[in-house]
Amino acid sequence: MRLLFRGRAQVICRGKDMRAAVRPVNGMLDRRRYGEYVQDMLRLLLPCDAAIRPGDTLTVSGAPYVCVRTRVFAGHVQCDVRRRSA
Repeated sequence: MRLLFRGRAQVICRGKDMRAAVRPVNGMLDRRRYGEYVQDMLRLLLPCDAAIRPGDTLTVSGAPYVCVRTRVFAGHVQCDVRRRSA
């Protein structure tokens, strides 16, 4: 099942509730990096004050995810998350 979700979502991480822009992970580099899990991956664009690190568990629109990778930019935090079983 390919998750082609794009838009905005409610994210809960470390008890903090925030809004995120959601983008699907795509591209050849990401396919190599995440391998067979790429269909379960989402890229979240979070506010710049978001405190999230790889390994953190979070909820995206009620579904459980785990943070795999973060990148900090001047205006936002980019976070790649992988869906996990409930």
